[in-house]
Amino acid sequence: MRKTYLIAFFSLALATASVAQVSSDTLVRVYGTMLKAQDSTPVVGNILYEKLPYYDDMGMASTKTNGTFELELVQGQKYNISVSKDGFNKYTGEVDVKGSQEFNIYIEEDIIELRKLENLIFARGSDQISPSSYSELNELAIWLNDNPSIIIQLEGHTDFAGNPDANMRLSEARVIAVQEYLIDQRVKKSRIFTKAFGGTQPITQDRTDEAKALNRRVEVRVIRR
Repeated sequence: MRKTYLIAFFSLALATASVAQVSSDTLVRVYGTMLKAQDSTPVVGNILYEKLPYYDDMGMASTKTNGTFELELVQGQKYNISVSKDGFNKYTGEVDVKGSQEFNIYIEEDIIELRKLENLIFARGSDQISPSSYSELNELAIWLNDNPSIIIQLEGHTDFAGNPDANMRLSEARVIAVQEYLIDQRVKKSRIFTKAFGGTQPITQDRTDEAKALNRRVEVRVIRR
């Protein structure tokens, strides 16, 4: 009987010590602002925190419209902080919680790429692609096939001389011709959007032949990585 009492006593003592250990954890306020790294404007999003090294305490917090946030973390512990948000590169950082403290998060915007197809040539007033353009289009197709998550938009422009409706139709026909070429190179159609602008977005307002040639272009915009 005495042995049973001793076992029960030690079990109770261990349980009490365990409770005391849990209750000794001191929660402190860690606060700050989530900002865009490029210009320090506030970002609204969700913040995941995980206690290191065993990830035995974790949670999620949201920033307010001004980018500010507050977390309640255990003093004396280190936490992994991560942010995943559309349009931004993934952020991962670490905070050593020594007490109530400020911890700002700077996340980098994923810059969407826009580039002109420099060597793309069409027959005058036509959507027929010149064979001299195939090399550049083949390089674009290879890049897309090597990066299957990327989605692009082909944007067609003409110069602003002539009939606006005709220019719009021509720019649309040309981007569709480029889309079809890329599809022939085994790029999925669902990854290639098209948009026609006609002569509404000239690079220059000059009316020289060189300026007109500059305005006639097809640009590739990355809309999703």
